[in-house]
Amino acid sequence: MESTTDLELHRSDCVQPLPLYQRYVPLTANDPDGYAELAPCGPLLPYIRCFWVYSAARPALVIPDTCMDIIAAVDGKTMRLFFCGINDFSYPSAHAGQPGKVLYGIRFHFWSVARFAAQPLCQVRNSTDKMDDYFPGWRQALEPLFAHASETSPWPAVQRFLLAQLRQDPVPPVLLDMAGEIIRTRGTMDVQTLARRFGVHPRWVQRHFLSCFGVSCKRLSMLIRYQLIWQDCLSSRDFDLQKTIDAYGFYDQAHLLNFFKKYHGGSLSHFSNPSCSGSGTMALR
Repeated sequence: MESTTDLELHRSDCVQPLPLYQRYVPLTANDPDGYAELAPCGPLLPYIRCFWVYSAARPALVIPDTCMDIIAAVDGKTMRLFFCGINDFSYPSAHAGQPGKVLYGIRFHFWSVARFAAQPLCQVRNSTDKMDDYFPGWRQALEPLFAHASETSPWPAVQRFLLAQLRQDPVPPVLLDMAGEIIRTRGTMDVQTLARRFGVHPRWVQRHFLSCFGVSCKRLSMLIRYQLIWQDCLSSRDFDLQKTIDAYGFYDQAHLLNFFKKYHGGSLSHFSNPSCSGSGTMALR
């Protein structure tokens, strides 16, 4: 007869971790004034972080959110459709803040872009000029939808298009498990330890992270680490530097502050406030 401890172990073995999209919800730096997010339909939730619109007449700060976007910049007369790969620094958007211009975006989780892209993602980091390389034929399908977005919502048709583009996932399951472990450990685990834990070679890890996620394992870990600190900063009224230093494995306060400034471009103390612009995602009907 099995002991109570044995039964508890069996039960724990049967517990499946939440999908990545439920465990990790990256946030942007956009002010809610003029910026809105819409949640995708259920079948797209594992792949699409959100659809979004930005119409404020001021520049927008783009921070590393570990996502990738297809963006339509529309001003009533002209439109530019482009793909933004995963970025690892903050910058003011050159397309936002222009009078009369509206930005429409499809924001992909970093682990899902490979399910839509036509080739490995080795050259997407900080890129904005490879739309046709990675998504051939998408421009012709999406441009008419966004050209009339001010008259008719483009999102129902965009969703149907995306669902039709889904293909077999080229990402090895162990790579998704590794991404989940990076999130669980807050980006603090080094590549060698991660590879050893999952029984693969570090070179295999580096090669597949780059081709499937667009960045190296080490760089993704740093971006997730930054993003989770940013979320802690936004969600806490009593943001504690010392607790953050301990939780994220920093040596001291200077180490933490320099790390945050490297990715955000601003002081951590300046952004420590309870307002969270990424929490207002609306359901898309």
